[in-house]
Order: sequence, then C-alpha cells, then structure tokens
Amino acid sequence: MVRDHNEDAVISLPEQGLWAVADGMGGHARGDYASQSVIASLLDMTLAHEVPVASQLNNIHRVLEQTNQRLISKAQEISEQTIIGSTVVVMLIDGNNLGIFWAGDSRAYQLRGGQLTQLTTDHTVANELIRAQGFNHEDARSAKDAEALTTAVGASVFTPERREDKTQPGDRFCLCSDGLNKVVPDWEIEAVLNRQQGPEPAAQQLLDLSLDRKATDNVSIIVVDYI
Repeated sequence: MVRDHNEDAVISLPEQGLWAVADGMGGHARGDYASQSVIASLLDMTLAHEVPVASQLNNIHRVLEQTNQRLISKAQEISEQTIIGSTVVVMLIDGNNLGIFWAGDSRAYQLRGGQLTQLTTDHTVANELIRAQGFNHEDARSAKDAEALTTAVGASVFTPERREDKTQPGDRFCLCSDGLNKVVPDWEIEAVLNRQQGPEPAAQQLLDLSLDRKATDNVSIIVVDYI
C-alpha cells in the first residue's frame, strides 16, 4: 500500500471463523515471500470446530513452526546472515470462544462497551526490556533498536504467544499490521471503531487516516463484528 512491494498479506474467512494478518519484515530479504508463505500455510490448515480452541491454536503453532523452519532454510540458501521473516496475528472465533495467536508486532484489538483493549503484546526489544528487565516505558522506547522484533516467523527465535477468551455480542475486533498503529494512536483507533457502524467503513477510515499521516509502512486492517 505504501512501499513499492506490499509485504503484508491477510486472511478473512468468516465462514470458518479465521482471520489473520502477516507483515513481511521489510528490512530483510523477501518480506513479501515470507508473509505470503505464512498465509498460505494457514490456508492449507484444516480447522476442526468440534475441538477446543486450545487444540486449534496448537495446530496453528505446529503449522507455523514448520513454516518457520522452511523460511530459515530458504534464507540460508542465500547467506547465513539472511533473514526471511514475517509477523503474524491470527484470530479464531468458534461459537463464543476466542483464540488469538501472534508473533511480532502485528496487533489484535477488541472494542467492548466503547473501550479499546489491545489483546496482543508487541514482541519488540522495548517490551522485552520492560517485561524482563524492569525498564520504564520512556527508557525502553529510547533504547537502541527499541522497535526491533524479538520473534517472528522465519526468525532464529520463534516464540509466539496465544490467548483464549470469550466473545460477547457487540464485540468488535481489529487486526492490523504496525503500519496503522505507528501513525494512528490507540485513542483514535478507538474513536473510529466506535463511530463507524459497519466493519468495512471502519477499516476504510482507519486506512485513510494512516495514508493521510504518510504511513511509511504497508498497512493492512481487518475489522470483525461479533453479533
């Protein structure tokens, strides 16, 4: 959307209860290939809605672990220093059961009762300093390589996270690559999601805002309403 090569890729399969955003690592080789590989792996996966969300998340982990190894092998064909990687955030909804799986800094948000909550934690150096070493937010954000990723699909360290929860009627979810939240703050994302009645107009307004702010990264946005 912004770069010459769009390194983002998405899945939106409401009939299967599956949505995902993958954002290729633009500072490295073939980010577009990495994100497309992640999405292709998820599309090839068979979702069984008769099993718990935890089991479905286990399946996603297994599939993306295999993709991780393939991307590492592909990168090593180029050089030992090459990284072909992608972030990913996946959302599953099965009945009123919610599953979120992520690696990197692509985000999942939930709007409930007018209030926005970030369901994911960015896997960045800054957040690792806060979580593991007790840095305050200001010092962590100003640290060297603060926005560098600490994990991704295709990275030597693949340590994704997951969470499970229950949905409620009226919940609205937003999945996005970091091209959005780098230029549109959370309070403004919340305002747009509250103001727009339909998911498509909400996603379009968020995209328009990010482009108006001269986003320097690709921007992918999915908005989902749980009725």
